[in-house]
Amino acid sequence: MTTPPQPLFTYSLHNVTISVSDLDASIQWWNRVFGLTLVAKSRFDAIGADVAFLEGPGFRLELLQPANGVRIPELTAEPPAHIRPIGNKALVFRVEDLESVTRTFRDLGVTTVWEQMDLGDGSISTAIRDNDGNLINVFQQGASPVG
Repeated sequence: MTTPPQPLFTYSLHNVTISVSDLDASIQWWNRVFGLTLVAKSRFDAIGADVAFLEGPGFRLELLQPANGVRIPELTAEPPAHIRPIGNKALVFRVEDLESVTRTFRDLGVTTVWEQMDLGDGSISTAIRDNDGNLINVFQQGASPVG
């Protein structure tokens, strides 16, 4: 058996960043749908963007609204075409009761890509889109060895 490689330095995940078209609308969406709390809001002059940090259970989400943002349709393509462009694909959350969460999404009027899809490993997934069309995958762990 081989010994796994050791990291060259100590690190941890600080946050995940999403570019948005309307910072205030996105803050409200993430609060309404996932209960994220606004921690800080400011201007990031070095990149010409307004920024907000939201906090959820065990993670931070940074929202950036660039001054002249553009949409790239391939980045928000419908699955399975969404995996063709190289880069980030989805923000993924794990839940204990996907049926209940899916019902909550429906009640909130959230845009759904699919509901409670069998992933083939015993896990099930509901995929939604945020107010800017970014893909968010929510799954309930099954037999997946990486779940």
